[in-house]
Amino acid sequence: MARKKKFQARVEVYFIIYIATIVSFFAIEGEVKHFKDSQKKILLEVSKDKIQNLVTIRNATDIHGKDTINLKVQLDGAFYKDSFSGTVHIDPIDPPLELGLKELSYPLYPRDKDPENKTFMAVIPKSDFDLKSEVLYRMSADISVKPDEKLVEEELSKAYTDKAIVHKIMDAMTDVGEISLNKEFQNTLDPAGGAIQAPFNLTVDRPKVSIVEGLPWEVRVIIGGIADADDLELTAVQGANLVGKLEAGLPVSVATGRGRKDGKITLRGTRLSDEVVAEVDFQLQVRPPLWQKQPTETEAYVGDSFIFEGALRDIPSSETSIRVGGTAARGGIMPGTIAQLPDFTEEGNVTFQVLVDGREVRGMTHSVNIVKPPEPKISVNPVGRDGNYLTFEITTYGKNNSIRRFRKKGGIGANRQLGEAQILGSRKIYRWEIELEVPFDNAESQEIKFSVDDQNKSASSYRKIFIYNY
Repeated sequence: MARKKKFQARVEVYFIIYIATIVSFFAIEGEVKHFKDSQKKILLEVSKDKIQNLVTIRNATDIHGKDTINLKVQLDGAFYKDSFSGTVHIDPIDPPLELGLKELSYPLYPRDKDPENKTFMAVIPKSDFDLKSEVLYRMSADISVKPDEKLVEEELSKAYTDKAIVHKIMDAMTDVGEISLNKEFQNTLDPAGGAIQAPFNLTVDRPKVSIVEGLPWEVRVIIGGIADADDLELTAVQGANLVGKLEAGLPVSVATGRGRKDGKITLRGTRLSDEVVAEVDFQLQVRPPLWQKQPTETEAYVGDSFIFEGALRDIPSSETSIRVGGTAARGGIMPGTIAQLPDFTEEGNVTFQVLVDGREVRGMTHSVNIVKPPEPKISVNPVGRDGNYLTFEITTYGKNNSIRRFRKKGGIGANRQLGEAQILGSRKIYRWEIELEVPFDNAESQEIKFSVDDQNKSASSYRKIFIYNY
């Protein structure tokens, strides 16, 4: 009996432990579930915060017309334009009580001509205000938009390298729904701000633009009759394919492009506050590039330096550079219009390409062959003086080359160099006078023989019979 009670007590202990284990398991499972729910809530809040930050409201801009004020509000971020709804609130600041002024609200509508679909307008009648009271108004806006899932995912992928986190936030985004934002603008509204009275007009600083083919051009457009850059819309209505970029601004807008073909360009400006339109045009004339000085040297010599002049007509040197290539020189780009190369050490070729703003100018290339200097050249028919004096022209090749030695070999009485050598590029031309020696046995003719050596140890020989004048 005692044994039976002992066994029963042991079973009861095990049962109690079992029950405690089950209770503990359910308690842990509850804590896990609570933890997971908390995680989901935290993730949802993080998602809301992250997605909310993907859309921001910029300051409002008030553009005054004659009878209305166009209030422009811009949004930045990832949202669907069609999901937008918004209202601007205009609250008087410290108004006199007797005027009974109250807060005014106006709906925001998408601006039709906004290519980025991020500009919204509220049209406010000036008749809603007591313009004589000189009361300023504080401005704010309430907006609601739906996140653009594709753009949101792109932004999240930039912020998180872990794709799992991105997917979890995207899953949680379905619970976020639309984004609601409120912004109080720092600037205030003065309803009595004057309407634009000056006439709206456009003028250009260059009615006719002559530009080298393939090179950039710029025309400045002067804007008159607009006080706020946000009130200007500028487009190219003719020759738009000739315009690369159009930057609207005040008091000057800028049209730029690259010279590809001739054409007329017409720019149209619209003053958004009252839809007044003005136009201006200019003519683009594209011409082929021209050398300032046509390169003529097509050969240079080993041991010589070389200077290439690549200036183009009407192109500033500050916009020009020269790309050097070929087998006989170290390649690279040199700023300006002059490329100066050190002494060549081997035969080959050098090429020069003129660049403007870093772009190749078609046809503006030049090539030079690099060769070893040839032996000196002696003129075949010398010029005679007083019968027995002959003057030869002797040419050496290479800027650093010259006549090293004149060697008489027969029939020459005296010889001398006449004056300094004439330098023509990489050549030096010497004038050398020779006196015929009296022939043996009073012969009628005399044969002369001589050779010329240069600094490169190249030699040329000359031999010919001349009539001797007694």
